[in-house]
Amino acid sequence: MSLLETLFGSRNSRIEALITDVTRMHQDKVCVAAMYRRGSIRLHSPQPREQWLRAIDGLAPGDVVSLTWRPVRRYRPPHSEDGDWNPARFEKIKHLSDEELVERLRGGAFSGIEKAFGKPRFQSENGNAAFAPDQGRRSLASLLVNSIRLYPVGEGVRADFADDRHQWQMVPVEDLAIRSGQHPDKLNATQALLRVGLGRPFQAGERPHACYLQVNHVFPLPSNGGTTTQGAH
Repeated sequence: MSLLETLFGSRNSRIEALITDVTRMHQDKVCVAAMYRRGSIRLHSPQPREQWLRAIDGLAPGDVVSLTWRPVRRYRPPHSEDGDWNPARFEKIKHLSDEELVERLRGGAFSGIEKAFGKPRFQSENGNAAFAPDQGRRSLASLLVNSIRLYPVGEGVRADFADDRHQWQMVPVEDLAIRSGQHPDKLNATQALLRVGLGRPFQAGERPHACYLQVNHVFPLPSNGGTTTQGAH
């Protein structure tokens, strides 16, 4: 039995949670995650879709919501946050500012990708980090970085950023607001708090199946003597 099953039990529990991630997936699917009791949970089954988001007048990091949720009985590591939920019992309560949200996230933020997810299995052809499936304790994390740059590449958006030990390059940015054109797709910041994640196992070409690193959201932070331009939020 997982820790989340111990906390929630076998039946759906009504909880109040803080939305932390709203990201783009294939076709009209979206990934929605939230903070509950300092941990991350994901609305996994049924899979949220953009039509549902429009029906509730949108959803964004910082929204405080009431919902029924329980962890799935079995998950494939590292996606320990997966859970079942009921869209009919989902309700938005209030919204926190970016400053309030960042304050909540900073306490549990990691200083490096490898501290959050371990060492990558390999780098993709364009340089993004790929992690072995069926391993790891989490697929979502908050991360404090020393620099970040967002830039469009083809039909997507990529990020280069530096944590406490490494430089990470060509990381896909899946923030739904950026990918849908609601927020700018260019940014340069000297310090920021990121929401980062690992995607579902995927095989690219002849490479092994892997969970690829992605950036879910970017919250630029004030820095002494630094500059922040074209913030993502």
